[in-house]
Amino acid sequence: MSVQIFYTLRSMDIKDWILAARNHAKITQTQLGDRLGVSKGNVSAWENGRHEASYDQLIKIAEITAYSEPLPGLEQGIKVVPTSVWPFQKVSESKIKSLQSDERIQLETAILLSAAQLGLDIKA
Repeated sequence: MSVQIFYTLRSMDIKDWILAARNHAKITQTQLGDRLGVSKGNVSAWENGRHEASYDQLIKIAEITAYSEPLPGLEQGIKVVPTSVWPFQKVSESKIKSLQSDERIQLETAILLSAAQLGLDIKA
């Protein structure tokens, strides 16, 4: 689907939406570009209407900035799911955070071993 379709459907242009989202998050063009894996120049070009961000990039911008205003042409905003949700249902986050340093290292080692056994990528 082409994002260009949205230009005629609402009063706010995509370029204005991107700028508003970035300002909402109080981040620079460089910071947004870094988090999207693009240059500051790309972000500038989007905000000035010289180029268009892809639909996937617009969704990522909404996630990064937690900007909930609808994209031009859409009636509802984008539902942003917080990325910091505690992933374990049966493990208390507060108890993990209260562990001593050596206990946390032991727990992390056990998790890393389990992750490796499951074939999950492990950051070096």
